[in-house]
Amino acid sequence: MFFKKGNKSSKINLGIMEAEAESSASSSVKLIDVFHDDLGVLEDLSSQKFIVIGRKGAGKSALASYIFQTMENDPTDECEIIKHDAIERELNLQGLESGSVLGLDFYKWLVMVTLIELLLKHEHLFGDLKSFDKLKEFIEINRGGVRITERKVANVELSRSNGTNFELGIDAKPLKSFMKTNDLTSVKQVKNSPSIYEVLPDLEKVINKLLACASRTANDNTYCLIFDDLDIGFNSSSKDSVSNLIALLRATKQLNHKWDRYNFKCLILLRDDVERLLSSRESDLNKLFSSYSTTLNWYCKGDDTPDLRAFIERRISRAFKEAQGINNATWLNLTNTLFKDVINKTFCRPRDLIAFFEPLNSEEFKYPLTNDETQKLARSYGQHIQREFQNELSSFYSKEEIKLIIKILKKVHDDESKISELLPLFEDSDLDAQEVLKDLYNRSFLGMRNSKGHVFFKYKFLKGHTYGAELNLDHDHKLLTHTVFEHQFQDFY
Repeated sequence: MFFKKGNKSSKINLGIMEAEAESSASSSVKLIDVFHDDLGVLEDLSSQKFIVIGRKGAGKSALASYIFQTMENDPTDECEIIKHDAIERELNLQGLESGSVLGLDFYKWLVMVTLIELLLKHEHLFGDLKSFDKLKEFIEINRGGVRITERKVANVELSRSNGTNFELGIDAKPLKSFMKTNDLTSVKQVKNSPSIYEVLPDLEKVINKLLACASRTANDNTYCLIFDDLDIGFNSSSKDSVSNLIALLRATKQLNHKWDRYNFKCLILLRDDVERLLSSRESDLNKLFSSYSTTLNWYCKGDDTPDLRAFIERRISRAFKEAQGINNATWLNLTNTLFKDVINKTFCRPRDLIAFFEPLNSEEFKYPLTNDETQKLARSYGQHIQREFQNELSSFYSKEEIKLIIKILKKVHDDESKISELLPLFEDSDLDAQEVLKDLYNRSFLGMRNSKGHVFFKYKFLKGHTYGAELNLDHDHKLLTHTVFEHQFQDFY
């Protein structure tokens, strides 16, 4: 085999920054071997909650990959991860352009047909149903099968009370045939090429029947859909982009309520900055997030961050055993630097630690690392943060606005400026200075130092604390940048 692994290396590999890469069969570190639900998110998701909120790099995609792999290895379970490219593909199949305004109906359609595809993998559960080939034909025709080009598609906007819907031509003949053979009466008579809106009631009836049959035969079967990478292509200044995410949230809530008794769940993984934006746009979304979301917060137990330490020590143990034959290695085997001192140089996320120690996979070191060696890694980590932070801002700010933000952060880094001293920098910009400063605080790029010298960063805010949840604009506190920028501004700006 050309791509074959060589002899064991003494280099330490603590993992790969992208969870998808760790899910590959050829990955040097396999997610399924090192994942543990340290924050108890899976238990939260066993309730009514279906939204997972977390900062970029907090572990949302790793959670999705773990759920997918675990369910894939269980013959009774089915899971599908729906990413941005899958949504784009569905848009193309339905004759819509990228960035089109979508309503609840589009997302209900996408969830329903994907769920039917999962159910079709267990055809043996539906022995009481006839003409199953017609249901397969309906899915094949309308999801990109060989006859997709024969479909009639019309991009006619329909104004409805629940938002904007598009009349998308669906070939419903096979679905009608399946329903008629199995004594399922159509909710209403529809034309041969109905819109998504018109065919949804019939699809719902069919899925009710399929899930009920499956439940009678195998009531432990579980079906899960996961929407991930929703920040790709997202633009906070685009009303359509924001509306589409809101429609997805509402559609998913409705379908979860409808079919949760059949062990069905549709999950949405959302960045915390996107959640904050959506909450500010619609009055009912605060209540929705409060009732139906769980948050990946690795600082929730304070400075010791035991959950994050457990995360990295599982990887340390695996890496040292594989590379150097050392059993049960811990942080002390890795570096002489205190865990807390390294964590304080990061945003307290799993990806931060993997990025921080990534050079160990390509260079030879003696272990444990000295404090000086660990400090050099911090400098390398600063380069990673430079790329990450600009990428994180790109969905919310233009390139010119990001340049201004960098200028502001550098001034704060150099001078520990007060809020009032920063406001003049915004005079030639359309940005709202106070809103930007609040946003930078929410991202923990900025912290504030009060009159007593106490420092507050958003990611270190704990429930029950009375101060630090938001940037206090009423007091002209000094601001400071997070230590992750220490080397960034010295080396790059």
